[in-house]
Amino acid sequence: MPSIKTITPLRGGSYYHIFNRGINRQILFFEERNFHYFLHLIDKYLAEYISVLAYCLLPNHFHLIIKINDTIRIPSKEKDGIPLLRIIDENKIGKFVSNQFRKIFITYSMEINRQENRTGSLFDKNFKRLEITENEYLLYSIFYVHNNPVKHGIANYPNQYKFSSYAAILSNRSTKIARDLIFEIFDEKAAFIDYHSRIHEERETIILE
Repeated sequence: MPSIKTITPLRGGSYYHIFNRGINRQILFFEERNFHYFLHLIDKYLAEYISVLAYCLLPNHFHLIIKINDTIRIPSKEKDGIPLLRIIDENKIGKFVSNQFRKIFITYSMEINRQENRTGSLFDKNFKRLEITENEYLLYSIFYVHNNPVKHGIANYPNQYKFSSYAAILSNRSTKIARDLIFEIFDEKAAFIDYHSRIHEERETIILE
């Protein structure tokens, strides 16, 4: 079972549970468009560098399960007006991905502050990241994220909540969620559904709400 330490360095090729909440437990998502905008920023700043296995956005906090790519290409200096790409490895990729997350939080906070006519921080300082090192815990973490609306009494079943990845994973429509990787982790789609239909004892690894 992974450590309960929630501020760990990010590394290329590793799985992580990323989560955070509004400062002083305040609301993060005020309107439906805010949920969509946050997901848009994840796609804009991180789609090339990570695979998203699960997400859930609740009014005052969010959860993500991701796998960071082993290597990534990032923009470098131009030569003769042509942008160049520079490859970075797992020793440097963590810092780069962490910075991309910070860009998301800063950009999103600026938009919400404008929308709500507010100032100051929106998120708790230092987003939480828990490395997932065991397959059994990876299964549970994906379930935990999808079951979060049930845990908080917002829905009776994971598929009833609109702003999570559960329905997209089971849908036949195209999705930016890493559906093939998820079914590989669970062995098959039927096993994914079965795992989510059962009750699992909550692990004492995440102290957020």
